[in-house]
Amino acid sequence: MSQRFEGHFRGSDQNDLFFQTWTPEKVRGTFIITHGLAEHSECYHPLAHILADDGWQVFGWDMRGHGRSEGKRGFVRDIKSFVEDYACFVRVVKKQSPDFTPVLFGHSLGGLVTIRHVEQENPQIAALALSSPCLGLSMPVPKHKELLAKFAVNWMPQLTMFNEIKYTDLTHDPEMLKSYAKDSLRHDKISPGLFLTMVENFPKAVEGASEISLPVLMQLAGEDRLVSTAASRALYDRLPGKKNQLIVYPESFHEIFNDLDRDKAAADLKKFINPFLGV
Repeated sequence: MSQRFEGHFRGSDQNDLFFQTWTPEKVRGTFIITHGLAEHSECYHPLAHILADDGWQVFGWDMRGHGRSEGKRGFVRDIKSFVEDYACFVRVVKKQSPDFTPVLFGHSLGGLVTIRHVEQENPQIAALALSSPCLGLSMPVPKHKELLAKFAVNWMPQLTMFNEIKYTDLTHDPEMLKSYAKDSLRHDKISPGLFLTMVENFPKAVEGASEISLPVLMQLAGEDRLVSTAASRALYDRLPGKKNQLIVYPESFHEIFNDLDRDKAAADLKKFINPFLGV
């Protein structure tokens, strides 16, 4: 049985950021979760309990402008703020769990942030797990919004716009859809700076993949209406490691850990990461 604890840490701008841990009675490994755009760490409560049952101490954090962290909802001037905050959080985790080399997990935008952290910092980690990483877009972005973003990034940087994410594109599960609508910590915003620098980092992330030598698991939705599956495959093909795995869930939408195949997705994740317990 795991216990949940809450805490706060200072991000790269000394902003107050929220995190939580799910800690088993006997810790055998460290696992760090980074959520996607418009969601938050609590969305991974079910998965965290599943992993904690195997001995993982799970750490999840809310990116600035998300969940219970400081910041205007959906706003950053540059995605590098998330990446720099993430480096701060990894240091916090290593202080709290110094005996284990962490496994990093990122979903969607959190996947992009995690990849860029690994590429830029070359941290000491055991493995990398990616769920529907945001490395390109499959959703249509209205042309007028793209033009507005390019104008507003300099003249109205604090502006936030609808992020075009529809709950019905995330999962087939009607109960999950109901919970999304009731979740006051979710939001539907994105700032011009976040959108433009996110797009700017797509090719950088793919190009830098050739330097990621650690084991990587990539779990992709078979019908992803938000992010580009082709871009994820392009990054995967550049990975030099021999222990990488790519798994596609044909019946799943974007949030594979909240869709109808979530039990299989969790089992596949555990099969990949559990050999790193005790590392």
